[in-house]
Amino acid sequence: MEEKKEELKEEKENTEKLEEVIEKEDTNKNEKKVTDKKDSSTKAEDLKKEATEAVSQVKDTIKKVDIKKDSVETKGFIVEMFKDPLGKIQQIANKNTGKYLTYSIIILVVWVLAQLIQKVFSYSHIWKYSNIGSAIISTIIYGITPIISVIVLSLIVFFINKKNKKHLTTITTIIITASIPLVLASVVQLLTIINVKVSLVTEPFTQLCNVISIVLMYFAIKSILGIEKNSEFIKKFVMIESIYYIVYIILSLIEVYI
Repeated sequence: MEEKKEELKEEKENTEKLEEVIEKEDTNKNEKKVTDKKDSSTKAEDLKKEATEAVSQVKDTIKKVDIKKDSVETKGFIVEMFKDPLGKIQQIANKNTGKYLTYSIIILVVWVLAQLIQKVFSYSHIWKYSNIGSAIISTIIYGITPIISVIVLSLIVFFINKKNKKHLTTITTIIITASIPLVLASVVQLLTIINVKVSLVTEPFTQLCNVISIVLMYFAIKSILGIEKNSEFIKKFVMIESIYYIVYIILSLIEVYI
């Protein structure tokens, strides 16, 4: 009889302990959900704040642009960048100024114009036909793809970058700087308008610029995240590029190719 009482008592204690464990787990899960919601809300607020500041800063910068003076300075900036690309990228990451944003805006405008001109001439044989509307829409979309590409990659890096926080405008400036070889490739590609045979030179040059840009982008994102070890950063870089190409696939479904 005594033994049976002991067994019942022990069983009751075990049941109470199990209930306590389950209750703690439920509490932890609820706390985690609340924390996750707060983190998501904080991230959304941070992004909204950064986006608002970025738009405001870009507007103010565009208003202050002196086309003649800033264009000359941008040329000098590009030359300096090719002399010491990693040093210049690191300088922007650590000591970003309004001037670098001005240069990046001018570079982006040149990139967009080069894309637009190229597309306009590629559709030159159909402008007189009835499908001119779709040709115009396609040209505009093709022209703004550099902007979409820069924004997408900048936002991905902004979200991934948890430890070494940077302003969205700083990230965007660095991304555009690393894309300068692609801008040059787009400008050189315009030579095919004069003569299609020039593509024998422009195509290999474009491929070379793509490779250079990938290398620069690797070190650009590395400087943004502030990760020194390549063994640690390579995982982050692969993740960022993977997310980028998932977005690329999604956008390509609506015929927007970034």
